[in-house]
Amino acid sequence: MSHQETKETLFPNFVKFVQEKDLLSKSKGSLSSKLPRITGQGRTKAVGLDLPPAVIERKVELISLLNTSDIEFPEEVLNEIEQAKQEVELENERLKSSDGLLNFIRDVFKNISDQVGQKDNYYFAGRLVLLPNNRGQSWTWSITPYYPIIHKIPADVEYLVKAYSAANELIDKTILPVEVFEDRLRLAWTMARHFSNTDSVLVTDVARMFKIARQEERFWNTPSKRFFTDVPEAAFIANILNWRRQHGRPITEFEFVRATLQQAHGPKAKVFYLPQNPEGTQITPIIYLKRHSQKER
Repeated sequence: MSHQETKETLFPNFVKFVQEKDLLSKSKGSLSSKLPRITGQGRTKAVGLDLPPAVIERKVELISLLNTSDIEFPEEVLNEIEQAKQEVELENERLKSSDGLLNFIRDVFKNISDQVGQKDNYYFAGRLVLLPNNRGQSWTWSITPYYPIIHKIPADVEYLVKAYSAANELIDKTILPVEVFEDRLRLAWTMARHFSNTDSVLVTDVARMFKIARQEERFWNTPSKRFFTDVPEAAFIANILNWRRQHGRPITEFEFVRATLQQAHGPKAKVFYLPQNPEGTQITPIIYLKRHSQKER
């Protein structure tokens, strides 16, 4: 079923009621955002995915009106809401079971041409890890289990497949030529070092500064908010992995210092998870990025 067909046929009694009462123009607060989404307008709540709201999202929004709205719905609309509620509960129960979750993932993987599978208790496709959230009610495509590219994806096979393509496109856009990356890495490390007490700089600080170092020339020529491009946190790790694939060896100028058990755990832990395999399912906690002098190399 296409998005257009879904928009026209889903909740016909509710849509008719909204139109008759002119609720789209009269509603305020949360209702003003809920109603358009229920009728298929706007965008999915998935972060980084440019699609209309998925059917499952629209059903959840419709159900929520029973608790958040003072509107008195006619019986035919209440019947539609009740049917949506039953369908959502049935789908949630299916995804809560291990078999249901596995079948859902298989349906997603059937539509992905890259290598897919399970390793280290994680599901992966190509260079991305697929993570279920909230018992499968939403999903994330991530580089390793820690660096999301597109998240809050609805439990919809079509949306997950399209999000996979979108995530790969986003990664490709963030990857710099290796020579440029090395230059920007030095700049990011230098900026992070400025705020550090030692030459052993926190990798998390370097990754944060990389968002600035990664900016295009027009930003550096004319520093301005309008020229600042938002760079996802995963851009740093994506460029490190690309560097590895290009050279097949560590960046000798820098040393990734592994975190101790104490440093890697706890509420104040500031570690960076460096993948150890191409799928990103095996990771090593890193705490510092140390830069070697010319003599040390």
